[in-house]
Amino acid sequence: MLIGLSLLGATGKMGKSILALAANQPNYKVVMGTSRKYLKRPTPQKITNVDINMTSSAKLAIHASDIAIDVSSKYTILHHLKYAKQFSKPLVIGTTGHSIETQKKIEDTAQYIPIFYTPNFSPGISLLLQLVECIKTSRFSKNCCIDIVETHHMHKKDLPSGTAIALAKATGKEIAEDATTKSNSSQVRIHAIRSGEVIGEHQVIFEYGNEQIKLIHQAHSRDVFAQGALAAAAFLIDKKPGLYSGLI
Repeated sequence: MLIGLSLLGATGKMGKSILALAANQPNYKVVMGTSRKYLKRPTPQKITNVDINMTSSAKLAIHASDIAIDVSSKYTILHHLKYAKQFSKPLVIGTTGHSIETQKKIEDTAQYIPIFYTPNFSPGISLLLQLVECIKTSRFSKNCCIDIVETHHMHKKDLPSGTAIALAKATGKEIAEDATTKSNSSQVRIHAIRSGEVIGEHQVIFEYGNEQIKLIHQAHSRDVFAQGALAAAAFLIDKKPGLYSGLI
């Protein structure tokens, strides 16, 4: 089955990675991409050596495709939800840093269309979340202090990352407002580092007495996330309305 994709945010780092991968897979066709620097009228462009019609209009792009992948900005998500619902098109959301109100809007829209929403498309991160949830049920976790250390490139806008917040929630403990506060067993602290061109590293550290368990995930290429986004689109294409996430 050939899947017609619209790529919202096609000229960003993630957008370019998805575009390059999709161009080399026979079951995907990127029919349109969006970027603010283009006109509303679709114009043929070459992005990462891939020919694609570019537009500034998410409405046109979503209408033209079977499914849309949104890796643009958290500030445009409400418009994208509106158009996806209007045209009854599935939506894969790869943006993070959304407010509680926006997350509620995502949940509400998922009653009408299928939506895949995850803070991280990496299969390894999905597994890491499961491992943290497994430890959460143990006696060790109840009494230990938990720290999450996340490192990303200096250009990443949200801090802490959506993935770090998801990992913190998976521990079942309250997230400390200030990572410099004294560690205690009732809260989880998040330490965010922005340095160089690091693609992404997340550490979950469980400490109790004289023992420590450390879980580490490192992403060595954005292709990990791009492949996950395409897998999410393939997974979602024939699904009923609802909110989906997790391992693909």
